[in-house]
Amino acid sequence: MGAENSKLSFRKCVFRLAEQRSLPDGAEDAWSPFWLMPDTAHDVFSLVTPADIRRIRDGAQENFIKLMDKVFDRLLVLKAARDLSKSPADTKQLLNCVRVLTRLVPFAYEARPDGSAVDELALWTPRPRPGSGADYTLGRQLVAATVDLLFTSGFTVPAATVGEGAVVRYTIWENGIGQASSLGSSKEHVANRVEVLRLLLALCCKTMYIPPARSGAVASPALQLVAYNTNKKMVLCLLCSLINTSLKYRTQGWAIPYRNAAALDPADDLSLLAMQALFVMLEYQMPPTAAAAATTTTATATAADAAATTGSASPSAATSDIDDAADHNSPSMVLVTGTATGAQNLFRAFVAKLHRQQEFDYLMSSIIRLLDETMRSNMSILASVTKQPTRHVMPQEAAILLWQLLENNTLFREYVVDHNRALRLFSVLLYFMLDGYSDPAQAGMVRTISHILHYLSEDSRFATRLMQPFDQSILPSTMRIVDASLTHADFMINTAFTLLRASKPYLVPVYSNLLLLVRNVSPYLTQISQPTADKLLSLLDIISSPAFIISEPYHVRWLIYLVEVFDYVVHYRAADNPQLMYSMVKARSCFTRLKTFDLDKAKSELAALRERKGRAEAARTIGGTAPSTAPSTDAAAAAAAAAAA
Repeated sequence: MGAENSKLSFRKCVFRLAEQRSLPDGAEDAWSPFWLMPDTAHDVFSLVTPADIRRIRDGAQENFIKLMDKVFDRLLVLKAARDLSKSPADTKQLLNCVRVLTRLVPFAYEARPDGSAVDELALWTPRPRPGSGADYTLGRQLVAATVDLLFTSGFTVPAATVGEGAVVRYTIWENGIGQASSLGSSKEHVANRVEVLRLLLALCCKTMYIPPARSGAVASPALQLVAYNTNKKMVLCLLCSLINTSLKYRTQGWAIPYRNAAALDPADDLSLLAMQALFVMLEYQMPPTAAAAATTTTATATAADAAATTGSASPSAATSDIDDAADHNSPSMVLVTGTATGAQNLFRAFVAKLHRQQEFDYLMSSIIRLLDETMRSNMSILASVTKQPTRHVMPQEAAILLWQLLENNTLFREYVVDHNRALRLFSVLLYFMLDGYSDPAQAGMVRTISHILHYLSEDSRFATRLMQPFDQSILPSTMRIVDASLTHADFMINTAFTLLRASKPYLVPVYSNLLLLVRNVSPYLTQISQPTADKLLSLLDIISSPAFIISEPYHVRWLIYLVEVFDYVVHYRAADNPQLMYSMVKARSCFTRLKTFDLDKAKSELAALRERKGRAEAARTIGGTAPSTAPSTDAAAAAAAAAAA
């Protein structure tokens, strides 16, 4: 679509939808350009602007809905082709249908100026299908067709993997969980999966347009159709495909970092999108009211949709033979029936059932590889010369995947605790905490890692292993501690001290996990170094400050966790930690201060600190220097004052 004339012609079609109300179904010159004219996803997203879509949606709502219907009808026709790889023209049209729907769906969820949204009417309200007397629900059919497109012959999977006479066959894309060998997909198949996964994510993004306070109580029909599905083969194939594809991601390593390099390789885009789709499916929890409603409405709605799509009810919707269900070219999406408490997210259920040694080996080695490669890339010569590490998205995603696996599968947790590379994983995770704590954009990853380490530290076997020597050579020089005999526990305590001493407001949710991590390990601490002991007492000096204790309610919990650290060491490991005992004797004033704590005196100290802070900010303003816009807390002020004292 490089010619200016063709772009102008396409733009006129877009304008026509906004200017001419109630366009008829037969106006093919208004609808067909949307799947005939664009050549790339860029054409669709640049020539159909957000302003255009909002103008159509708000000023000609019937055209907005009809456009989605017409594009979907065309998608169904093209999807039924036996081998799309032999018809480039049909493949282009099918991709354009996917792109246009990806472009439109988020604006259906978005609130209009009057506060309402059109998604319920456009996607989830049954209406007559054009040219047919049967009712159908666009959203239900679109979700089913989108999942089918991820496993369509000649489009997203090689034609050779599909049985004779079948268009859709659920199979696993890559080797790994549930698959010994890869399908041998071409670059075109990978690129097409990227386009379809974007549409699936767009359909599942409703909660992005709901205030956080209400998001847990509002159902996402698209996610219900996928995550709470009774077609177990579909769920298993999609789950395994997403996991295996996610873990195929390769960082740049020693290559020259190029900001837009990821856009040049669709395999990298696919890995990231697969990881995001996996998280969306695993995290979704159907609200109780939605589960109850699904119980009573699923059967009739599914039968009506199947009839509207194929002309008769799909036999795969009612049969228990899930293998046969995949052979029919009709959506076989069915919600889990039963009570509100009986419905379950099958993605989570199947993750919980993983148990084979080779599956855990694959997951563990792949996650460590992703984290290791990024760490080496950040420490590469190029990163040090440019003074800026090559930031990757994947470490954040890998940390979230690890947390999801640990949270949902107790056997995997046991495996990680006993694994011979558990300490390597522990060290790499601490590296990413140190690397990202000063960047607010990395706060989510730091918080996820804190949950992982806290969760693992609850196992005494893991805590005991942290007493093994720690090799600092894996760290950049800026993170190394000047002490020749460190254990992994030493490194952990020093990392916790660094983050707590930084007193970043966006890390407040992390601090409880860090203190609990140290507390869980404390009964097993042996021979901790003098620098580590000094840091523990320095931390106690800050947290035991009277002004700090009363400045926030949760500071009392922090103090309890830290005091328990010393209590456990004294009770269980006093003889094994002479340097810590010596440091505690030197810092006995910290413990005495707790014994003589006076609330009125603490209030006076806190008031004086706040008054001093206010005068300092006023002086900076009068002097012509604007006060810092960075968020600050009374806790940070109290900590700074205590440290200065």
